[in-house]
Amino acid sequence: MVRALKKAAKVITRPIAKVLDKVVPNEIKPFLPYLAAVAPVLGASGALGQGIASLGKYKAAGLYGLGALGAELAQEGSEGDFDLLPVLSAAASGFLAAPGTTGTTTAQGLANPRDLAQQQQILANRSYLTKAKDLGITGIQGVEKMLQAPGQAFKDNLGFKATTKAFTKAVSPTLTTRITQDAINTAQQALDDYNAELAEYERRTGEAQTADDNARRSAVIAAMTAGQHSDDVINETLTLLGLDTLLAKDGGVVKMKDGGIMDLGGKEMDLRGGGFVPIGKKERADDVPARLSKNEFVMTADAVRGAGGGDINKGARRMYETMNKLEARA
Repeated sequence: MVRALKKAAKVITRPIAKVLDKVVPNEIKPFLPYLAAVAPVLGASGALGQGIASLGKYKAAGLYGLGALGAELAQEGSEGDFDLLPVLSAAASGFLAAPGTTGTTTAQGLANPRDLAQQQQILANRSYLTKAKDLGITGIQGVEKMLQAPGQAFKDNLGFKATTKAFTKAVSPTLTTRITQDAINTAQQALDDYNAELAEYERRTGEAQTADDNARRSAVIAAMTAGQHSDDVINETLTLLGLDTLLAKDGGVVKMKDGGIMDLGGKEMDLRGGGFVPIGKKERADDVPARLSKNEFVMTADAVRGAGGGDINKGARRMYETMNKLEARA
């Protein structure tokens, strides 16, 4: 359903994307989605002007939601496509960060003149539905308090450290949403590139080459490592794509043979074009079958880690960069 709605929306978003692509400088395009992610908190704190800070909740939600949508459409090659989750996240943050409180719990709605015994009796007689509603309102008000904290800290002159801490905490949900979406997009692009290369190979040779999840998994890991995503983000993205488990040829989970060699059911990692090996039992176990060619050179894990100053992922990125530079000179 979401896909159908986005497809219908492209009638409007495609022309807007073409205009934004022309008027927005290429140098700032990559930063716009992240600015849109933190804008609701900045706006509510007064950093973008008191006029914006005083917007009502619904106007703020619309403003920041449209801002996030514009940031998506301004990206190079958008063609009207956009990610819905960051747009909804920015709109929700704008609504909750705006001044005011959402809803009133039963306890908050009790008149002050009531004595304590009456109040306790009313609260005790609430239905499950009313209790659930009160719990939801309390949760929303907690998020509101967090998102409104930077502005309150600024107004109360609590100092740079306290204000910065409140701001960092407030923007973390929308920033995390943005980073997660970027990771998913990177992984999806790697899968699309892999499938396109596979289709091109079959078209040129007339041969069908088996595509499996192990190869797709390796393509995603290589692309995300090159994109400097952390191990945790890579693992979470593989899980979302259903590629978190390395599979054998028979569809079972990868097993270890008695001799310590990883049993891939006749499948090996195809590293004839070079590449990082993210699987295996442990370093120096020599348990990953890999397909190599004459005159190729394999680095040890210690060498990769050394290239990254102790960081294995940074080392892999540098190895890829070095390989690409040297191949260009050959």
